[in-house]
Amino acid sequence: MSITERQQEFLQSLIYLYQEKETPIHYSEVALKMGVSKWTAYDMLQLLHKEGFLGIEYFIPESGRSIITFFPTKKGSLVSNLPQRKLSARSTELNKLKKEIIQKFEEVKGTFNLKEIFKEALKTKSPLIFCACVLLILILLTKKITQGIAEIKLLSQVIPHGMTDAYIEFALIVFVGMCFGILTKYINNLPKYTSGSNKNLNEYIGYIQTYNQYISQMDKNEQKSLLDFLKDTLDEINMKNKD
Repeated sequence: MSITERQQEFLQSLIYLYQEKETPIHYSEVALKMGVSKWTAYDMLQLLHKEGFLGIEYFIPESGRSIITFFPTKKGSLVSNLPQRKLSARSTELNKLKKEIIQKFEEVKGTFNLKEIFKEALKTKSPLIFCACVLLILILLTKKITQGIAEIKLLSQVIPHGMTDAYIEFALIVFVGMCFGILTKYINNLPKYTSGSNKNLNEYIGYIQTYNQYISQMDKNEQKSLLDFLKDTLDEINMKNKD
């Protein structure tokens, strides 16, 4: 886990930008902050990525050309020697996301396309928001397909109170696996298909794999923020079922 002084400077610069913008950072922004060429910044960030200090995310803007961005991993945050920043701004963004996706589910009623719904998760450049989006979509799909609350209560038991930091990451990964298993079992319960591909969930495994990768690369604060979002969402659903 050794890191040179120069690598530390680039890592800290990226983390500062990441905390400020709360999205993965393009190497040209690091170059500007460091006062170096964009190719120097790119090479250094790629090196930090190979050493496990940074993660990579690609996104496609309206121009249609894929752009590479970088974000700090759990390992990178630990060696940066920078204080962890609270994610209060993200909590507001997560709650906004929750309202938007729930509204979409209420609008589509009995007819929907899984592929179109999952596209919501790809609109964000933030690993945290991506993961929250996947969690929420899987929860709502589970509730809709099973048409009952037994499965939601079962899923809630995966998230007990007073978990240790080590268990948080495990719970976030196991929860999604259980959701996917339930959807596989009940997929034929969908009332109406807009596309035959809805009956085959294999093409959505990539979303789950990306989710798991992001979870493993998050620092403890991000993981806890995501877990709090998950618990709040499940509590809301269970409370509504009691009414």
